[in-house]
Amino acid sequence: MAELHILGHLNCAQHFTEGYSLYCRYTVQAGPNWTLLSGCTEGQTSTGKPNTDNSVIWAHPLDIHFVTRGIQGWPKLVFHVNCLDSLERSWVVGYGCTSLPTVPGYHTIRVPCWLPAATSISDSLRQYFLGGSHQITQNDIISLGNDRFKLSTQSKGFIEINICIILRNFTQFGVEYK
Repeated sequence: MAELHILGHLNCAQHFTEGYSLYCRYTVQAGPNWTLLSGCTEGQTSTGKPNTDNSVIWAHPLDIHFVTRGIQGWPKLVFHVNCLDSLERSWVVGYGCTSLPTVPGYHTIRVPCWLPAATSISDSLRQYFLGGSHQITQNDIISLGNDRFKLSTQSKGFIEINICIILRNFTQFGVEYK
């Protein structure tokens, strides 16, 4: 069977305007042809405060090993960036998704994040004074984009990922990289 190794780390979050500590929950989604051999397909980083460059450094390791019979359903990473305020309240401040590169080697990926926008003045006031935000109830909107065009969203910061993609035995299944 063909094998895919994903090695690297979730490096940091950049340009999120919230002054609170940030952490990230992530999920690796793959199609039905993909079987996880080792590693975790979901996890959470530690919490970090923004530095003077408005970046939060996580350096959270990723080590995932898949086997597959075909390339349909290539793995992708889905992110929920959360903040944690001084009262220990937590809420989502950004969603993001990226497909993993199909080319072997080292890659640095910047994943843009977004959040549903407040649709009324009362929502904006509630968010400003009480914290919190609108949240997605169906995660398919994040990874597949179904019905996302119906949402009013606002851009948030970026997540930076450094990963190394290692492919093994893909040529035996007719997949060649030049």
